[in-house]
Amino acid sequence: MILAEKIILLRKKNGWSQEELAQQLAVSRQSVSKWEGGQSIPDLDKLLALSAVFGVTVDYLVKEELGENSIEYTEDGAELQETLPRITVEEANRFLEEYARAARQIALGVSLCILSPIMLIFLCMAAETGLWALSEDMGAGIGTGILLLLVACAIPLFIKNGIALGKYEYIEKEDFISEYGVEGIVRDRKEKFAPVFSGGITFGITLIILGVIPLLLAGGFGASDMIYTLFTCFLLVLIAVAVNRIVRVGIIQGSYQRLLQEGDYTKREKRLNRRYSAVGTVYWCVVTSVYLAVSFKGSLFGGGWGWDKSWIIWPIAGILYAALYGLLRILQKDG
Repeated sequence: MILAEKIILLRKKNGWSQEELAQQLAVSRQSVSKWEGGQSIPDLDKLLALSAVFGVTVDYLVKEELGENSIEYTEDGAELQETLPRITVEEANRFLEEYARAARQIALGVSLCILSPIMLIFLCMAAETGLWALSEDMGAGIGTGILLLLVACAIPLFIKNGIALGKYEYIEKEDFISEYGVEGIVRDRKEKFAPVFSGGITFGITLIILGVIPLLLAGGFGASDMIYTLFTCFLLVLIAVAVNRIVRVGIIQGSYQRLLQEGDYTKREKRLNRRYSAVGTVYWCVVTSVYLAVSFKGSLFGGGWGWDKSWIIWPIAGILYAALYGLLRILQKDG
């Protein structure tokens, strides 16, 4: 029995007309008619409302008895139906809600890391130019303390959400089967989120470009070190705002792709990612070690990059990682 048939059965069992059911759900009668005719599928909120009105579980509403054509097989013909984990509507809903919450906190943590060197840069400039009555050592000490404080605030956000999302790791890395109704609901929410995603990416990229313009003008017109430093701090603020938006919408978009097994989360991509996950782990551990070594050496002993300059290591490392990953994928295809 499919969802449309169950809605009809439960509505008639309760003695309601389509109009009466629509009033309880705060929808139009046409919406109920389309559900019962199989022309559309209720979104997640309406499914939850239907389950409450009828006094049944969401799983009962969306779970359809699987026929022979719905059984999945491995490449050698072995049946996968009983071995692969199944994603129910309730689990999909929890997954999306937790990713949406985590997206806000992870984006905040990334922004704090980007903002962290601003006071160090500004105080060092103020000490050198005599803008404030600070020695260079005092400015560097206070700035470094603020930097470490902001990073210390960001790290718990990453750890907390990493642990919270860890229980869904199998959705990202392993194959699974979505029960009846899950794919339609997730795809509908993804389509509704599409304008938000594209708008967030556009906003972030535009903001970064606008932030670079004053810095380029300052360099072109030979502005003083003070003006150049202020524009650098301004650029970091804009980057923090832009990256916050990009990271947030990107994580939410990724949650839809994970459940739909699309984009970077198709079955083939998952196999490749499992193969190369160790490479990424080693690479970023090395990058972090280099970043800390260079930053502490420059700040404590001089003769190199301090915290005010070493941040450039991260965008360079990101570009190199993308190139390395792309090269590995090309070699995989050729092989």
